[in-house]
Amino acid sequence: MNEKRWDKKTVWILAAGTAVVFLFFALITHWTPVSGDDWVYAVGGMWNNPFKQAFHMYQTWSGRYLSELWGFLVAPHKGIWNILNPLFFTLIFCLLVQLTEGKNHIISTAVLVYLLMLCVANRLRMQTYTWIMGTTYVIPLLLFLVQVLLLKRWIFEGKDSKFSFIALCILNFCIPLYMENAAALMCGADMLVLIYLWFVDKKKFRKMLVPFVFAIIGTLIILLSPGAAARLTGDNAEFNSLSLFEKLAKNWPQFLDHTYTESIWITGAMFTLFSVWSYTKKKSWIDVAVPAVLTVLAIVLSNGYLFLMLTIVMIVQVIRLEPDQHKKWFLVFLVFCALGANVVMMVSPIFDSRSALYTVYLWILVSAVLFEDIKLPKPVWNIVLAGLFIVLVAVRMYSYYDIYHLVHLINIRRNQQIEYYRVRPDAGDAWILAYPDESIHSPNVQEGDDTHMYYFKEYYYLNQDLHLVFYYLKDYNAQTIFEEPS
Repeated sequence: MNEKRWDKKTVWILAAGTAVVFLFFALITHWTPVSGDDWVYAVGGMWNNPFKQAFHMYQTWSGRYLSELWGFLVAPHKGIWNILNPLFFTLIFCLLVQLTEGKNHIISTAVLVYLLMLCVANRLRMQTYTWIMGTTYVIPLLLFLVQVLLLKRWIFEGKDSKFSFIALCILNFCIPLYMENAAALMCGADMLVLIYLWFVDKKKFRKMLVPFVFAIIGTLIILLSPGAAARLTGDNAEFNSLSLFEKLAKNWPQFLDHTYTESIWITGAMFTLFSVWSYTKKKSWIDVAVPAVLTVLAIVLSNGYLFLMLTIVMIVQVIRLEPDQHKKWFLVFLVFCALGANVVMMVSPIFDSRSALYTVYLWILVSAVLFEDIKLPKPVWNIVLAGLFIVLVAVRMYSYYDIYHLVHLINIRRNQQIEYYRVRPDAGDAWILAYPDESIHSPNVQEGDDTHMYYFKEYYYLNQDLHLVFYYLKDYNAQTIFEEPS
């Protein structure tokens, strides 16, 4: 954060807010157990060389070398993740705030950013906020925001150095090695930058070609992985046999859902802010009426097609109405990156909520930039809006606290049960308390899921001959959780 831009009081308020972000994410991370694929990677990393294991997965299962390496290195050591996970989200929060520029009402903007971070869809929260292997989506997001900040400072502010250029090259090479759509996002973002530089600065254009080449190399490494090819022709052979248009048609509903309607609180806020922004920039009544009417209809009907129309309107309006050339093309860049990160997933056999993390967070950034660009009529409005956002943040934090405190209580009870059956390997049936659905990602093992059943027992040192029964409660509270199953 830029202290030269803000007075001392503002800096202290932002620092206090940043501490709240870190401490809250640290709490919910600490309360969340290892689950699902975490067991697989934890066991694999406990007894094997993580680098060799990651290379083996590259050859047999996935081209995401750095993601696989993360799993084998970190999943066996949850204490490390308990520190890294809140650190990652705190840095993401700081980068989002920094990228808004913060010249008008930075305190309310910062609180808005945190509020929207807490308004992600439930499945996205479960799959990325508090899941060790979900962090493999969070890390590329963090690194991409670093890349955007470096590019913004270099292209618009003229801040260039050997260190930043080397950092750009490293980021462009490494980010694609985490995730396929992260690779596509990097290449697409670089191409947008190159198009812009072609028209405004040929010297910077030639220099930008170097990081772009690194992005291409990283992308080819992940796409040409023997493991990825084997998985595509094996587990996903049916999807792979479809034509390009059939794949697009099959994933089109998921695209609209994951891009817009699943995170309707965020997209609704973004387009509401866009409508207000249009009012402040208007050249005619149409500039206000069109986005306002479409926003109301899209939110009320929760209609992905209307949100897509709004996105097109937003691109056109920003180009027409934003007088600041740097801000104009920065917003257009963010919108295209947000769309591109999900468009590429339409040719993927697996398009789940976690894949939309990049799109959702870019929408948060677009929302913050639009809000920061709205001139408030009086300084007091900064305090009023910040107060309103703080109240909403408190409501969202309480809902998170409610979920994860319950998870914490269940975790205590489950550990007691696991310890009971660990010292009684011949018990036969082992009754394990299940976490409620929509609380955390894949903490229970379903009948027939032999892989996760095996690694659950290995991770907790249980006898493989035990028959695990994950039982649910009609009502989860501090009393029922610690009662013996009937």
